[in-house]
Amino acid sequence: MWLNQQTLDAIRIMAELAATWPTLARTSEVAASSGITMMNVQKTVYALGQADLLETVRGRQGGVRLSRAADRISIGEIVRAFEPKDCPANFLPRAEADAALAQLMFKAHRGFFQPLETALLSEFDIRGPQAKRSVSGSLDAGAAVVVV
Repeated sequence: MWLNQQTLDAIRIMAELAATWPTLARTSEVAASSGITMMNVQKTVYALGQADLLETVRGRQGGVRLSRAADRISIGEIVRAFEPKDCPANFLPRAEADAALAQLMFKAHRGFFQPLETALLSEFDIRGPQAKRSVSGSLDAGAAVVVV
């Protein structure tokens, strides 16, 4: 199964925010540190907020942060916010002869999500060992960012 680019961006954004949780981060800082365009960060942050994975605070001192600690968010939750929630309809058997194939496809679809459900966001640090956060939450000059 393939993941779309927005799903991959969402995982990267969530990992960035996990590194600064519970501090608010500006979307411009997330865009700069992740290498994701500002427009894509804004669209993805909106969808993550709709899925109750992020909190957003409006205003001059506003920003975004995880809705809960990274050790309570699975990668599967993030993926499900952007990918089909269940087995596609074309996996369902049209005739009895198709039942075995449909069952295999359904099992493969479920098998794809199983490891994602057990992987927690807190297990991934995309910043690399040299990255250090300043008080404002932005990456210090010269810090390395590793993109997954």
